[in-house]
Amino acid sequence: MASSAAMTSQARLDRLHALRRSLYRAQAIGPFSIPLAAGLGLGFLASFAVDAALYRSVDIPLRQVIDAAVFAAVAAPVWLLVQRGAVRDAHEVMSWLNGWETERWQIEIGRRLSTLPRANPGVLDALPDTMGLRPLRVELLAVRGQADEAYDRLEHLPTDTPWQRFERAALEEWLAFLGDGPALIGPMEALAAQIDDDERRLVARGMIAAARARRAAVDGSDAIGPLAALRAELDDRPRRYAYPYWTGVVLMVGAIAVLASAAVAITAAIIR
Repeated sequence: MASSAAMTSQARLDRLHALRRSLYRAQAIGPFSIPLAAGLGLGFLASFAVDAALYRSVDIPLRQVIDAAVFAAVAAPVWLLVQRGAVRDAHEVMSWLNGWETERWQIEIGRRLSTLPRANPGVLDALPDTMGLRPLRVELLAVRGQADEAYDRLEHLPTDTPWQRFERAALEEWLAFLGDGPALIGPMEALAAQIDDDERRLVARGMIAAARARRAAVDGSDAIGPLAALRAELDDRPRRYAYPYWTGVVLMVGAIAVLASAAVAITAAIIR
């Protein structure tokens, strides 16, 4: 077993954020997102062109409204066209999995959570010591680098049902991952196949895909493929927890369009 000494704070943080960074880097040049830059860049150009054409015939604020509409009409489709479909699929699989986990722990804790517990490990201090929350306690102890206690509590988790046995294997992989230990995904796959409930078995497969993606993110290999491969089987499930990826893009572009139209109008007035 990995010792707590192996879990240095920086190494642990790097591993916790490796997947998110990998999904971003999949379509970025340095700190710049290619879909974002392409969408906003062409949106600004189109908005400037329309503003120039309407400068003498249409007054502000109507021209600003048209500029904003043109910006949004160009930026959002370009962003989505440039964005790799596999990256969108990977984001939606993770949104579903994180949403499912958050909902599960909300029910167990009895109150609404604003974020996934492992993103806020301080919740551990107020976590009731109930049977249903013991897996979460192990997960959060690992996030905080308390590996020895996490392993000790892991040994006492129940293994009466196929799901409990799978979850214990998943936590063993989680601890090994954060402690820079060898991958333990094989046992997860074997135990997932024994889960009778279709929905829980799909969640287990999502957890396996996420575990593979995290390992790949750290290794510098394909972190998108394991997640994207599961998207088609989820149908509309991700929408239970989050808007579709394209909706987020459209809303973000719409908000930026308001600022962009003002910037275009001011710049055009200065130039002319």
